[in-house]
Amino acid sequence: MKVLIGFAAVLVILSTQAFGFGYHDAVTDGTVLGGFSPYTVALGTVRAVGAAEPASIFTNPAQVAVHPFSVQLSGSSISWAERVIETDIDKTIRTLMTNSNGMVAVVCPLGDVTIGAGMVKVAEFGYDGMNLIFDDQETTEIGIELLVSSGSQTETMGSVSMVIAGPLSAGFSGGVRRAQAEYQYSFNSYHFLIPDSSYTWFKSNSEFAWHAGLALDGELFKSGVSYSSETMYMEDILAFGGSAFADHLKNTTVGFEAEITSPFDENKFLGKLFLSMPLTKSMEALVSVSFDDNRVANRAGFGFGMGFSGRVDRFTVGGGILNRFRSRRDTAFPNEVSDRVDDSYTIINLGISYLLGD
Repeated sequence: MKVLIGFAAVLVILSTQAFGFGYHDAVTDGTVLGGFSPYTVALGTVRAVGAAEPASIFTNPAQVAVHPFSVQLSGSSISWAERVIETDIDKTIRTLMTNSNGMVAVVCPLGDVTIGAGMVKVAEFGYDGMNLIFDDQETTEIGIELLVSSGSQTETMGSVSMVIAGPLSAGFSGGVRRAQAEYQYSFNSYHFLIPDSSYTWFKSNSEFAWHAGLALDGELFKSGVSYSSETMYMEDILAFGGSAFADHLKNTTVGFEAEITSPFDENKFLGKLFLSMPLTKSMEALVSVSFDDNRVANRAGFGFGMGFSGRVDRFTVGGGILNRFRSRRDTAFPNEVSDRVDDSYTIINLGISYLLGD
């Protein structure tokens, strides 16, 4: 009976509950991939401010309103880890790594407007975990349950942006957000009186999605606001922030951004502080810290990013790395007992862009 109840609970949780962060997300809406380029990864997955680049059509398309004709490619390796902890001891550690994370985008000015197009992977459904099940009355093991999932969410977008007045620009991008996922659950019994069981199910969804934003491109101060729409397996995101150029700090640019997921509902907050500092005339260093205050056992979320960007003739190459950590209470297995789960991921992103026009 315990196994049947636990199995039913797994199906109910996977189909209805939305978790909030990291590797755990993979069994519901997919783990959101916030960084699509070396800049966005190194600067803490900025969405409204940061670098003006073709990848901006997936975050704030207003940033490319005066961008020259160029194409951008990037790819990343992402690793997740969750540590299930009971009485301050690691009870279970689950990990996953994906390398099939890529982005391609192109923007082109046409008179007073700039158009763009691209494709990017925005979420990962991959998960691989197992959990031992114990008898209600005893501490003996009666079986093991396994949960494996795979799939992803992608966006294919077209964009248009233009200067409204002076340094103020606006942009909009729209297209298809497509989700495909497969789940396999199995219970292997250690007792002949309890039968084995397994189940496979799928998720498939395609919806119209869009991004919109405003950008103020001042000489010393830049700011922006952006919004990404909600779909069945992706929450909406509102982001806003600004950056200032400080010539007295060796021409360093210092910035901040506030990101709110599911605004006016759950209001999940993520703050980011970042700076870019020129090392030479053609290369700059990028550093960021990020934080949230969704506390579990007095442990707030924290992230650290760093990277570089360098220009060689018409090419711009860069790399970024970001590690983000947070604690939570839930696990993917209803029968699993824990005090908390420490969830983290690391993104390593490499990218290149090429200037096609002047």
